[in-house]
Amino acid sequence: YQFGGFTSTYGGLCDSAAQEAINLTYGEVKHNKISDLENSNLIILWGSNPAYTNIHLMHHLNKAVAKGAKLITIDIRENESGAKSDLYLRPRPGTDGCLALGIANQLIENNIIDEDFIDQHTFGFAEFKELVKDYPLEKISAITEVPTSKIKSLINYLKENPQYALICGMGVQRYTNAGQTVRAISLLPALTGSIGKKGCGFYFSDRQAPELNWPFSPPKPRRIRNSIPVAKLASGIENQIDPPVKVMWIEQANPMTSNPNINQLSRAMNKLDLIVVTDLFLTDTARMADIILPAASMYEYYDLITGYGHSYIQLQQKIIDPPGECKHETEIYRLLGEKFNFNLDYLPENNLFTIEKIISSSNLNISINELKEKPYLHPDYQEIAFSNLKFNTPTSKIEFYSQQMKDRWDQNPLPFYEEPMENKYSSPNLYAKYPLTLISAHSLNKMNSQFSNRNISKEEPFIWINPEDAENRGINDGQKVKVYNERGSLILKAILTEKVSPGIVHTYFGWWDGVHQANLNKLTGEHLSDIGYGTAFHNCLVEIQKVK
Repeated sequence: YQFGGFTSTYGGLCDSAAQEAINLTYGEVKHNKISDLENSNLIILWGSNPAYTNIHLMHHLNKAVAKGAKLITIDIRENESGAKSDLYLRPRPGTDGCLALGIANQLIENNIIDEDFIDQHTFGFAEFKELVKDYPLEKISAITEVPTSKIKSLINYLKENPQYALICGMGVQRYTNAGQTVRAISLLPALTGSIGKKGCGFYFSDRQAPELNWPFSPPKPRRIRNSIPVAKLASGIENQIDPPVKVMWIEQANPMTSNPNINQLSRAMNKLDLIVVTDLFLTDTARMADIILPAASMYEYYDLITGYGHSYIQLQQKIIDPPGECKHETEIYRLLGEKFNFNLDYLPENNLFTIEKIISSSNLNISINELKEKPYLHPDYQEIAFSNLKFNTPTSKIEFYSQQMKDRWDQNPLPFYEEPMENKYSSPNLYAKYPLTLISAHSLNKMNSQFSNRNISKEEPFIWINPEDAENRGINDGQKVKVYNERGSLILKAILTEKVSPGIVHTYFGWWDGVHQANLNKLTGEHLSDIGYGTAFHNCLVEIQKVK
């Protein structure tokens, strides 16, 4: 702000579409305490692979299964968490919302619903009921490519266990129809009254921790500032002309690995006058920098930390001083602020006094000394989410029909299904050239792109391909293959497996080009989700050929 104006980014690469969808539907993003899964008789994993991405949850899931809980997995591939599943459904990529509407159709048609709960605590059910009439069993099976027998089996499990826990993963909202997909899935527990009780509920992320307030911000600049959706960073830099982007400051991010269409992003960044990167490692983004400022690690500064699957706020304590020339970003800001004669009151030092100020301005009823001993949990925290059956929506109810979907995003107020971009129905000409859908998931050995530089011996870049697709291309197991589309190409090792259906290829996200030469985002496009300005990574068609 003290520079007087800048170009920022908005939206996200992670879960912004789902966060918006759940807020519009339930009013808050929260779920039961994860240990409550042990009280469940039925658990559905929908696009979720906690064995790799939420390991502490797996302890409670496994205990529930050991006690007799049924486990159903819905995923486009056979993931590592679904090994003990009683039922496995593999929908065509991007059709999860359609499947959810078909399930709703069958629940209503077979009267497997809680009419009292619906009447008292939901809004727009009559309109929703009319919507799902257009999603009968045979039609849903044809669209999703899930056999009718498996959908019927799922309905039978729900009939036997109408109170259940549904754990929704990030992947279902990495399509252009993301928001409507998450709304459709999240409404299923509401149909059977599986909200606000033990052993059930909709799990995505628990955001019951209060927002932390930053009390040091200067007044916003009067000059107009521009913003670019982070999903369209490459084209945004290229297309912004009033004023043009000339300098790029990057911290706590690795866009040359994590953003879509990095070939275009590389071209755009190479035209800039100056790139500054603060980081601990020589990431793919740091390799693009004119100036690299070595940052402090989490062991070398104070911070307040919140979680995603729990609602504690914890004090991160400084253990050692940063080595060499490494500095925390706040110290870098202060040194720059001195050069520009900025007001340093808005650039506080990283110390416990600053942490105390944040605690005070955020109205947290806890002291620094108490935080050193234990994390903070807000007194209004609900171990059973929505146990008071109060929903922070305009109608104070769970919204099957959301007027805000129309008002904010110009989307259908009902969770209407439409085909996402880049598939055989929405993009037939592109599909004729690139007939395989590329899906990327998160590895056990990395957190997004973090630690990719430590995984050389653990994980060779690979791609799963169905044996039928491999045979059609003359590809053998373990063979090097070229994966390509009009945006780029890379070389990976082919692994032939029935864990993906024909027409789908799968690999892990986060490999650095500087280490593995296997950055998947050479292939992904700059597609936005329908709401929340999320990034639709999974709308990506490719072709594969063996390397001679």
